[in-house]
Amino acid sequence: MFALVAAAVLLLDQTPKQKAVFTPPPPPASAPAPARREPSAPVVLSSVAVTLECTARASGRVENCRVLDETHPGLGFGDAAIALMRDAQVEPGPRDVQFARTIQFMP
Repeated sequence: MFALVAAAVLLLDQTPKQKAVFTPPPPPASAPAPARREPSAPVVLSSVAVTLECTARASGRVENCRVLDETHPGLGFGDAAIALMRDAQVEPGPRDVQFARTIQFMP
């Protein structure tokens, strides 16, 4: 019973409420410089993805793979993804087909 009375008192509170006004933050004067990493400090990567474009020949052989996008360029993951596709085979078809594939490298 007490909880019901307390809830009613809180709902019927007649004290004036202050209106909330949103003010957007001012734009930064200049972008902060990126933090420099020590050469000996290891790079911690939670996930890496490389998107390749390849050609599937009518014979089923996969050729001519090239990197379209990678999350961490310059670390060798693009070359590793191309190496993974080097001996890839697909179901033979009536004609050559270009396709894209994203390869995820997990830690």
